[in-house]
Amino acid sequence: MRRILSLFLCLVIVLAFGPVSAIDVNPSKDTLPASAWESNTGNHFSIFNGDPKRIQRANAVDAKSFDSKVEVSPNPLSLKAVKAVGPNPSVKITFSVHNHAKKTYTLSFPTTQRWDFRIINASGGVVYTYTDDHAFLDTVGTSMVNNNDKLVYPESVDFDDMTLPLTPGVYTVQAILSNYPEINAHAQLTVQP
Repeated sequence: MRRILSLFLCLVIVLAFGPVSAIDVNPSKDTLPASAWESNTGNHFSIFNGDPKRIQRANAVDAKSFDSKVEVSPNPLSLKAVKAVGPNPSVKITFSVHNHAKKTYTLSFPTTQRWDFRIINASGGVVYTYTDDHAFLDTVGTSMVNNNDKLVYPESVDFDDMTLPLTPGVYTVQAILSNYPEINAHAQLTVQP
């Protein structure tokens, strides 16, 4: 009797509401409609359609969160001593950027260049510029800098690559982080005879 009653109830529901179509559920099928990938608008969640201003604020870099330092070695530089060492003497420039904030920063770069530096003599003449001596790819890149982490960029500059000769005196070495000119440092290089 129950069985007949439940069949009768199902028949009444089908007649009252029309036929109910079944949904094909197959785990091997793509369950996301193609239109979800074709448009970045709508109310569905996607990391690609966030508010650009909000994303920009989240990725903003506070230059005050970084300590930057440039070191020159050897310093002071004795021209007589370095020329006695070998046929092509060089000076080593090291630029370091230290994140002392409590948050991790992601630094974005439009090319493969990460830093730049130049050596300037006492009269303001540019003795060497790093970017004049190097080529960079147009490849976007990022560097994550965790709390208390440091980025270090070393480079040796051969005396032959300098546009002006090193003479005794005081030079300024200026270094900047590419795409973040507010993160910079400078140091003095003393050249002795």
